Amino acid sequence: MTPKHSTVGPEPLSNGALEQSVRLAFLALTAVTILLGLVWLTGNIRSVPADSNAIVIRYGRVVAVRHSGLVAALPRPFENVYFVPSQDKQISLHVNRDNTDYNSDETDLELQESDDFYHMERNRDAANASYLLTGDGNVIRLDASLFYRILRPVPYMQARSHVSAALRRIFYAAATDVAASHAVEDFLVVHSPLDAEAEDDILSARRAALRSELLAAVNTRLSALHGLHTDLGIEIARIDLMVILPPRAKEAFDQVLTAEQSAAQNVASARTDAERIIQTANRERDRIGADAEAAAVELTHRASEETASISAVESAIQHTPPGTQQAVAIQAWRDKASAVLAKAGQVVGVAPDTGQIILGSPTVEKAAQAGQGEGSSP
Repeated sequence: MTPKHSTVGPEPLSNGALEQSVRLAFLALTAVTILLGLVWLTGNIRSVPADSNAIVIRYGRVVAVRHSGLVAALPRPFENVYFVPSQDKQISLHVNRDNTDYNSDETDLELQESDDFYHMERNRDAANASYLLTGDGNVIRLDASLFYRILRPVPYMQARSHVSAALRRIFYAAATDVAASHAVEDFLVVHSPLDAEAEDDILSARRAALRSELLAAVNTRLSALHGLHTDLGIEIARIDLMVILPPRAKEAFDQVLTAEQSAAQNVASARTDAERIIQTANRERDRIGADAEAAAVELTHRASEETASISAVESAIQHTPPGTQQAVAIQAWRDKASAVLAKAGQVVGVAPDTGQIILGSPTVEKAAQAGQGEGSSP
C-alpha cells in the first residue's frame, strides 16, 4: 500500500499547476482582446487639424464632413475617416509634357540616326506632341506649376485619384487655345526693343494678361465639369509658367537677340557721338556769334567816331539859316581838305577844263593854301 501512495500522490499537484497556467493565459488573452476591442472601438475618434477637413464615409457613402475639432465615427470597416486639405491651403502640381526618347529634327538639335525612314516619320509627331502652336506660327513648350485649392471636399474625395491626370489634360487643352490666340512675344522675350522701357512695360502687361487668361480658361473648364456631375471640387489659384522654345528656334532667337543688342549698342554709341558733335557745334556757334557781335559793336563805335564830324556838320547845316548853309558846307570841306593835303608830300593841281597844271610842287603849307584857293574858285 505504501508504494501506491507514493506514486499517486504528485498527480493532483500537476493538474493544479496546469489549471492555473490555463487560467492565467485565458485572463491575459481576455485582457488583450478587451484592449484590442477598445482600440478598435475608438480607432475612428480623431482630431481634425486646423488646415484639414475630415470626411466620414459609411459603406462608400459620405455621411459627414468635419472642418475642425474632434470627429467620432464608427470603427472600421463600418465607417472610414479621410483627411483632405482645407480651402485655405494651396496644393501644387507640376505639369509638363516630356518628349519621347526619339529626337525630332524639327524641334531638337540632335537627330537620332536610323535607317528606317518609316520609323522616323512615325515617331516625329510623338516627339513634337509637347509643343504648342502660337498665333504667329511659332512653337513653344509650357512647363507649369498649378496651385489649386479644394472648394468642395466631397467631390474632391470622390475624384482624388483622377485629379492629377484631369488637371494635366485640362491645362493643356486650355493652353492650346490660349497659345493659338497669342504671339510668341506674349510668352517670352524674343527680340530686343528699341524703346526698352516703354515696350517692356507693354510686354509685361501682355504676359500678365496672358497668364490671367490661361487661369480663367482652366477654371472655366473645371466649372464645366461641375455642371456635368464630374466635379473635381477644386479651383486653380495661381499658375507659374516656364516657356521653352525648341532648341533650334532658341538658337536662332538668341542670335537675333545678340544682333539686336549689338545694333542697339551701335545706335547708342552713334547717338552719343552725334550729341557730342552737336554740343561742340553749338559751342562753336555761340563763340562765333559772340565774336561777331563784339566785332560789330566795335565797328559801330569806330564808324560813329569817324562820322562824328560829318554828323556835326550836318547838324550845323540843319540849324543854320538857308543863306549861310553853303558857306558852312564849304568851310567844312576846306577843313577836311587841309587835313588831307597836310599829310601829302607833293600836290599837283590840274585845271578841270584845260588840263593845265596850275599848281606844281608846293610845300605842304602852300598846297594847303592852294587847296583852299581852289575850293574858293567856282
